[in-house]
Amino acid sequence: MISMLKGQVAQFSGNQAVLMVGGVGYLVNVPAGTHLIHADNHEVTLFTMLIVRQDCMDLYGFIDQRQREIFALLLGVSGIGPKTAMNIVSSVEPNRFLEEVVSENIAYLMGLPGIGNKGAKRIVLELKERIARHYKTIPRGTSRDMGDDAVSALVTLGYSENQARRSVGSVKADTVEELVRKALKELL
Repeated sequence: MISMLKGQVAQFSGNQAVLMVGGVGYLVNVPAGTHLIHADNHEVTLFTMLIVRQDCMDLYGFIDQRQREIFALLLGVSGIGPKTAMNIVSSVEPNRFLEEVVSENIAYLMGLPGIGNKGAKRIVLELKERIARHYKTIPRGTSRDMGDDAVSALVTLGYSENQARRSVGSVKADTVEELVRKALKELL
């Protein structure tokens, strides 16, 4: 399995990138909204997952490791394939997704692309215990408010809400200021 690639972005369009690593160009499917810098001498690290099927091999890459973990969790749910899992990862903030599954928020899950009532219930049924056992979810209340404040600050600075949520979700901090500072480092 190819777990991680570090190299230069040779091409980038929407949800696919060609990453040059040691003279080999890897075609990597990335979540929509992923911001990859296409510049000389700028290395990018992608956490990857190789999906091998009878007719092809597809490589999926993620800027943050939590996105890859959620992608892998979703692939373990019956009825969810790589395309649906990638669409979900593209549209969620990782920590919030984990939190909503553990709290059995069917309405939130039904709002995800490609997920209906049965799919949402299946996600909760198949993932709730694993998430509760293996991941620390953000407690409800002040942490979520702090995260929302940090996202608002980043949006005010000109970042998209999707970028802001992803970067805030990938870092931990005790104050809003520290959260914004760390999230900005993730974005740069």
